[in-house]
Amino acid sequence: MILEACGLQFGYAGIENAFAAAFDFGLEAGEVVALMGENGCGKSTLLKVFAGLLPPLAGKVEICGKDVYDRAAGWNLLDLSKKVSLVRMGVQPPDRMTVREFVSLGRTPYSGILDGRSLEDERVIDEAMALLDVTRFAKRPVAELSDGERTRVYLAEAVAQQVDVMLLDEPNAFLDIPRSHALFRTLRELAASRKMGVVVSTHSIEYAEKYADRIMVVNGGRVRVSPAGNARADGLLDWACAD
Repeated sequence: MILEACGLQFGYAGIENAFAAAFDFGLEAGEVVALMGENGCGKSTLLKVFAGLLPPLAGKVEICGKDVYDRAAGWNLLDLSKKVSLVRMGVQPPDRMTVREFVSLGRTPYSGILDGRSLEDERVIDEAMALLDVTRFAKRPVAELSDGERTRVYLAEAVAQQVDVMLLDEPNAFLDIPRSHALFRTLRELAASRKMGVVVSTHSIEYAEKYADRIMVVNGGRVRVSPAGNARADGLLDWACAD
C-alpha cells in the first residue's frame, strides 16, 4: 500500500462542513483509481489532502508508511516532494518557459533551487520526455502548445519527479476523445511500468470504467470505492444518472 487514508475527513471550515463522513482508503502500486463526483463535491480538495497541500479535518494520510503531515515523525517537505505529485492542468507556465525547462522542474527536489542538475538528472529528464513523446518540441514554449501537447508535458514533468503517487485533477477536461483515450492509456502504462499509484479525477464514466482498476466517488456526504467493473452495479454511478 503506497497511499493510505485512515478515518479521513476533508474540507476547509471545520468538521461540520466536511465534504464527506470519515472514510478509509488504500492505493496500491501499479493501480489506477478514477475519482468521480459532481462539480463542487470536493474532488480537487481531496487530491490536495492526499498530496500534502491541505491538512485533513480529521484522520491521517500516509505515503509509503509515513505520515504526510507529521514533520517530526513523518515526511519532511523535501522528501515528500519525491514521493507524490499533484498534476493540475489549469496551471499556466511562464510565458517563455520551454518544454524542456518545464519538464526539468520535476528534478528540483533532487537538484535544489539553484538547479545543480547532475548527468543522472539530465538522463531522467530525457527519459521522461521520450516516454511522453514531447522531445520533438523540447525548445518550444509550453504556453504555445495545444491542450493535448501541454497535457503530455505536465505528465512528463511528474514522471521526471520519479514519484510513487501521481494525482491528476481532471487532465482530460480540454481534450478531444482520441486524446483522452490516449491519455488514460498512458496513465495505465505509467502505473504498470513505474509501479506508481495513480488517482485521476474525471467526469467521464466511459474512461473510468474502461481504464481504471477502481472507481472512487464522492457523493451525498460519503466516499465510496468499488472495482471499476462493479461500480455501476454497486450504485456508485447513480449520481450521474439522477434526474
